[in-house]
Amino acid sequence: MTRGAFSCFFTAFCITSSVAAPISLHDDLDRPVELQAPARRIVTLAPFLTELVYAAGAGERVVGVSAYSDFPLEARKLPQVSSAAGVSVEQVAALKPDLVLAWRDGVRPEDVERIARLGAAVFVAQARTLADVPRLLHAVGRLAGVDVAPVAAGYERSLERIRREYAGKPKLAVFLEIWHRPLTTISGRHFMNEALEICGARNVFKDLDGVAPLVSWEQVYERDPEAVVGAGSAANAEEFAANWRSRDTLAAVKAKRLVFVEADTIQRPTTRTPDGIAHLCERLDGARNR
Repeated sequence: MTRGAFSCFFTAFCITSSVAAPISLHDDLDRPVELQAPARRIVTLAPFLTELVYAAGAGERVVGVSAYSDFPLEARKLPQVSSAAGVSVEQVAALKPDLVLAWRDGVRPEDVERIARLGAAVFVAQARTLADVPRLLHAVGRLAGVDVAPVAAGYERSLERIRREYAGKPKLAVFLEIWHRPLTTISGRHFMNEALEICGARNVFKDLDGVAPLVSWEQVYERDPEAVVGAGSAANAEEFAANWRSRDTLAAVKAKRLVFVEADTIQRPTTRTPDGIAHLCERLDGARNR
């Protein structure tokens, strides 16, 4: 074999080996997830996971989604195989996916096992912090065989720019409302609380147990927040303001510090989240200056 022929053979061998190399990683349940080649048919079982796959550049491989997967527009045309009621394993099977991305808080363990028995790799993801977005992007990138480094870096730069802009702002004590009847907030270590902190605000109910605890009106009056943030807790800003108008002895209502933001860019941990945070910060800054 000549040197040139050997070089061509070696190059071809390396390329073939690289393409055929199996992909192996662990999901957020510490389960091993293995693929023999990058995923070509992907099903996503949560709207934020749908967005992350599209953001990663693998949107054309998505063949099925969860209910409310409404961004980008292309995702709305895909078959919906899951909702708050659960996953239709039969519909998933009909789509013949080689990869299913599931949300830990939105899927039952028995459904994960049933889907896995179909022969699909199942990656169960948890997303509670802003840092989970680039981490999960990189996981999707590995599973789909795409380079997500520029997207992840852009997300980090956007967050850092907002942090710098609002650093040192006077702290504003807020009630974060994600549902009005019954009153529901977000507590603990959560990306929505991180968003508030980036904007120079603190959630007065961050110390409660659970992720989305119910609160009473008595508790709200007792903690008397300086502002109320409604994150998709009403159909629009007018309805949100009307819901709070009769609570005029609260400091937030008295000072007209009622801030309404659309839900999808602040309640979903995606690459659009920095845009939602920037909008939240702008609205809170306006409330702060009243």
